[in-house]
Amino acid sequence: MKIATYLAPKTLVIEQADDPKIESHDVKIESMISGISHGTEMNIYRGIAPFFRKKYDRTIRLFVESDKNETWNYPIRSCDPGVWFIGYSNVGKVTEVGNQVKDIKPGDIVYSHGPHQSIVVKPADEVVKLPDFVKPEHAIFFTNLMTAYNGILDSPIKLGDTVVVSGLGVLGQMIVQMAKMSGAFQVIGIDLFDLRLQTALANGADYVFNPAECKDIAYEIRKLTRNKGADLVIEVTGNQKALNEAIRIAAPDSTVTALGWYQGACSNLDLSEEFHHNRIKIRSSQTAGIDPAISHMWNKERKTETCLKLLSRLKLDNLLTHKIPYDNISDAYRLVDENPEKIIQVALTY
Repeated sequence: MKIATYLAPKTLVIEQADDPKIESHDVKIESMISGISHGTEMNIYRGIAPFFRKKYDRTIRLFVESDKNETWNYPIRSCDPGVWFIGYSNVGKVTEVGNQVKDIKPGDIVYSHGPHQSIVVKPADEVVKLPDFVKPEHAIFFTNLMTAYNGILDSPIKLGDTVVVSGLGVLGQMIVQMAKMSGAFQVIGIDLFDLRLQTALANGADYVFNPAECKDIAYEIRKLTRNKGADLVIEVTGNQKALNEAIRIAAPDSTVTALGWYQGACSNLDLSEEFHHNRIKIRSSQTAGIDPAISHMWNKERKTETCLKLLSRLKLDNLLTHKIPYDNISDAYRLVDENPEKIIQVALTY
């Protein structure tokens, strides 16, 4: 089989490896298409993710010092120090199942958190069997949709609200649509790239703004909302300047939901002005957690079921802008890294 190996920042190579063997509870999957994460994977590709510096201790839930031989298992895994496999959004056809597997059979199309490689082996309980109504190429959005939907669950959208979505990549495009489904009367999108702005309008946004062309977006949104500001801002970029602007956009005593993964110290975040005087709440929405207020009703299984249904209801065709053959994976990552204005979602085909 072919595997994509991460050797160093911005250095990927395709290598040959023996086909993995399956155990009794495993399934073997022949990859059809896999999606490149433009957020998490790019932080790893560029070598700036915190997991290259520290280890996240799941017991005390703090980042602690670690040596170079300690490894992180998601969304990349290490077989040997310095050799990493990358990727976590794989769709393929099951070719073999272990003798203890009951609900999955050869020929089924499944989604898994498998890396970018031609054959994936996973425990059967870690893959998602796709219903017939979900297109395989739409399923590459599944993990991103779980993250975006978790952001919706973390955001108190009320019927009639004005919701601002900052960042119109894959997550933002989905959130624009789901904010409308949740009852927002007015959804406003913000992004630097015209392709994403126009796509958001096609997918239901009422207004869009480009920070490079609009001097003060917070002021313009005040004019659209009778000077009160947005009822809710969902910040998706992971850019600290965008988080600071989200605080300025938010109405007094309202919430900014932060889905972004902010790298490094936030030197561009000013908490002395609108944050303090307007009593703004910043709510981190990390995909692995559920809001305690609804955790008695919502769990991973219910989120999975809901997101599978959403894959058939959301507009996704105009988000998949590039399909690139797997052997050209270095070109695909370089495109995401260097030309974000030209893309929304890049997928690898096998």
